[in-house]
Amino acid sequence: MRGVNGKADPFRLELPSLLDIGIMGRCENKCAFCYQGHETRPNMSLNDFKSIIDQVKHHTSQVALGGRGDPNLHENFKEIVEYARDNNVIPNYTTSGFNLTDKQIEISKMCGAVAVSEYRQDETYSSIKRLMDSGIKTNIHFIFSNGNFPDCIKILHGSDPWDPKYKHHGSLVDVDRLNAVIFLLFKAAGAGANTPGMTPTKYQFDVFSDLIFNSKAKFKVGMDSCLVNHILQRTTPNELQSLGIDTCEGGRMSGYITPDMKMKPCSFAEDSWEIQINDTQDISYIWNRSQTFKSFRSKLRKNRTSCPIGL
Repeated sequence: MRGVNGKADPFRLELPSLLDIGIMGRCENKCAFCYQGHETRPNMSLNDFKSIIDQVKHHTSQVALGGRGDPNLHENFKEIVEYARDNNVIPNYTTSGFNLTDKQIEISKMCGAVAVSEYRQDETYSSIKRLMDSGIKTNIHFIFSNGNFPDCIKILHGSDPWDPKYKHHGSLVDVDRLNAVIFLLFKAAGAGANTPGMTPTKYQFDVFSDLIFNSKAKFKVGMDSCLVNHILQRTTPNELQSLGIDTCEGGRMSGYITPDMKMKPCSFAEDSWEIQINDTQDISYIWNRSQTFKSFRSKLRKNRTSCPIGL
């Protein structure tokens, strides 16, 4: 693949262009499928977040605020978003939409985009509407799983899965204002390891692969790179489409930092992949010199569509 400058895209960058920062250490939702698990830990401190931004701001263009819980519930949510913006780093985040306040929505106007996870709850749809009403670029994160497969296919066929003739939840999504639906591969990790029945079948992967690059949806659709890996094993996008997707970028273009300042190639990797950030091992050292990240990248060099952690 060639980039906008006509040269081949690099296999990896000298520091991540996108950094996933787990600012949340706890969550009250306790979803059965959560890949983060249900442990309770302290949230990331504001000083630690600032330290991360200070180390990467000359290379990182975007940060995804995440962790175990809704980032908008962090006690320093406003200061975190402001500090990223003040350093020319675009913050984005994903939320369940539960308990979303007007103040949090106002802060979210400084974000590049906000994604709301599809929970099929009235409060979720209400939050989607309120975010869009505020002029915020709003996406829906839709898990591609065994149970969600029928609605995923309806979306790609151009149907509206939030239309009352399909669902009877009483709240609709204004698809004309929706920015995009992003399909996220269900990961049998964390608490999700206890719900193996949610893993898509081979047949479901095959059908989805046949449709995704010929979507008739009324809005943009996208995939996380974990799902892209599976799709590219089954079908080939055209030249234009190939410019907008990539396989696993963990340890190459992106990385994840836990609330207690441990870095690993991706947020789905087990604890054994973590390296503590400290004065002798800063982010640059871990990214460029640690054997952990080198090992992760070596697996991807051998097979771009593989998952180094086996998901």
